[in-house]
Amino acid sequence: MKMLSSILAPVLLAGAIALSPTTSNAQDEKQTEFERNWYDICFTKKVADQCYQLSKELIDKYPTSQYMKFATERVKNWEIREAYDKYAAAYKAYHSAPDDKKLEQLFTAGEDYLKIQPDQQIVVAYLALAGCDGVSRSYTNLEKVKSYGERALKVVESTTPPNKDTKAEDWEALRDSVHAQVYQFNGYYLIEKKGAESEAIDYLTKATEVKAKDGAGWKDVNNYNLRAGIYQNQYTQLSAEYSKMSEADKTGDLGKALLAKINELVDTKLIPDLARVIAIAATKPELKAIGDEARGIFDKFWKFRTEAPEKAADYIKAFQPDPTVPGPAIPVKADVSANTAAPEVGPTNTKLASGGSTSNSKSGAKNGSSSKSTTTKKQTQKKRGRRG
Repeated sequence: MKMLSSILAPVLLAGAIALSPTTSNAQDEKQTEFERNWYDICFTKKVADQCYQLSKELIDKYPTSQYMKFATERVKNWEIREAYDKYAAAYKAYHSAPDDKKLEQLFTAGEDYLKIQPDQQIVVAYLALAGCDGVSRSYTNLEKVKSYGERALKVVESTTPPNKDTKAEDWEALRDSVHAQVYQFNGYYLIEKKGAESEAIDYLTKATEVKAKDGAGWKDVNNYNLRAGIYQNQYTQLSAEYSKMSEADKTGDLGKALLAKINELVDTKLIPDLARVIAIAATKPELKAIGDEARGIFDKFWKFRTEAPEKAADYIKAFQPDPTVPGPAIPVKADVSANTAAPEVGPTNTKLASGGSTSNSKSGAKNGSSSKSTTTKKQTQKKRGRRG
């Protein structure tokens, strides 16, 4: 928990305050006695919880007290710390054993903390990451996660850490995680809620352009798996259109043009993304099921487009160091006639898969910026439907 101490430590008061309760002519003995007790508890004995209660009482009963400013600071700092502790506890509870109820509790605790400490918008970034994680499991309130994602992207717009207590490398890692996960979620959201697959591809591609040190973005199997699912849907639609053609049309200009379009989709998009899924899954045992499914579909299309089954392994291996590379040329057959049997695959039910990313989004309560008080001046649970 690298940044936990910086968020967790709201400063109550910097150094000892050299004050001594004195009796004012305008004060009655009751107020004077209360102030003596307040000072003793807050500055001499330093009993935090009692000081908080006495400070609230002083504010309520004696608003003209000479200690009003310091009592107000004590109350504010206590409430900041209490709100943060609740947020940190909710964060730990969710990431220790994630479920939808704990995620909602985390959202509530985070928002409560932000109400009292609005300058700590960095917390929004961690709530967004937790939301993206929840969606890959079972969380279904996509609108709420989308809202957090939009807010988080604004939070991490600057390349400069929000304050001196945030290390540059930690800020960079957080920015990478937010961009990678939120772009991926946006792609998924567009597929699920809008059916806008072209726009979804754009977001998923943006996610792969994030080359985080921990693999977030470019080595996240979900990005390529989701994209492959979209390309497979496009293939299915084009293939159905081609199948409806008469034999004469298939051998004519229209048929040849459509077949060329299908082949281009398969060669430049579908096969490469399936290979990327297989290559990434091969490095993570928990992704075996996703890799196996992708391999079954890959083999069908590789056979459809090539006569070189012995070259498939090397083709896939080429994506292991960097899945974002274009990859080697596919050794396509010299000619695929209109009568060549195309693979039969059904529509894809595209879902995110938990465990698909190598990135660590579990650093929220520990990797935040300073939260000094504003009142002081200082498998994988696989949810993808079968595609083939």
